[in-house]
Amino acid sequence: MSLAVSAAPRRLPSSGRGVAIWGLALALLVALSLAGGLVPWAVEYPRAWEVPLRFWISDFMKWLVNDADLGLFTFKELTRSIAWLLNQPYDAANGLLASGFRLVFGEDGERVVQVPPISWVAVVAVMVMLGARASGWRLALLIGVCFLYLVIFGQWHSAMITLSSIVVAVPLGIVGGLLIGIWGARSPRTEAAITPVLDLMQTVPVFAYLVPVLFLFGFGPVAAMTATIIYAMPPMVRCTMLALRLVATEIVEFGHMAGCSRRQLLWKVMIPAARPTLMVGVNQVIMLSLNMVIIASMIGAGGLGHDVLTS
Repeated sequence: MSLAVSAAPRRLPSSGRGVAIWGLALALLVALSLAGGLVPWAVEYPRAWEVPLRFWISDFMKWLVNDADLGLFTFKELTRSIAWLLNQPYDAANGLLASGFRLVFGEDGERVVQVPPISWVAVVAVMVMLGARASGWRLALLIGVCFLYLVIFGQWHSAMITLSSIVVAVPLGIVGGLLIGIWGARSPRTEAAITPVLDLMQTVPVFAYLVPVLFLFGFGPVAAMTATIIYAMPPMVRCTMLALRLVATEIVEFGHMAGCSRRQLLWKVMIPAARPTLMVGVNQVIMLSLNMVIIASMIGAGGLGHDVLTS
């Protein structure tokens, strides 16, 4: 009795197939490179095939700034109004820390009083006390040494200009990132929509923020502060969504059992419970703001960034 054994075709193992595919691809690339005279487009991409995206973006920006009309006002008027609003807290902070205030009295302005800024002694003392209250005498000593360094080496005025931008940009970045993060945490569709945007914002080079902001908000400290807020906000958004997602189910259920409304559950239960992770986002906003406010000297930030740029 004989058994007929059918000869089944032998297949290469998966690793062998991979090597064969890569070998064919490499051979094709070498052949195209050697045959440059026959297929020149394989060696150098034709200019006629290029998509003029940069010209489209430039034309769009020019239209947006010069011709875009929103009905009651133009787009340029909208951006300049936002810049004016941001300029008010910046002027107040800059007056307190760096430039002082100029008060004019009388109908014809015949009497002018110049109020000086807060003295460096008072600023250093306040910062040291805040450091001591937050984390003890070691942090207070570190803060005191750092601020005295600025005084001793003649960088106090520039540092206070930079600090004026920071004390405005950081709270706005934290609040904006927190609100967007809450929106994303509550809505899966919103999270799915903003996650690629956050990825893009954290991938593009820092300098890419400067030109659009310069077009929309003009040259000056407010434009630099706007770029700083936009650049520093994504980590706060991510940390907020993560923090709210990590809140223990038991805590949320306890809030429901206590009769909390949706708003009370968020602000009085979930946000306090998520504080450690939220503080990571706050830390990132501060660090990125300090980074960006130096680079933003190219569009008028002033302060320490301007000193670095001129040097």
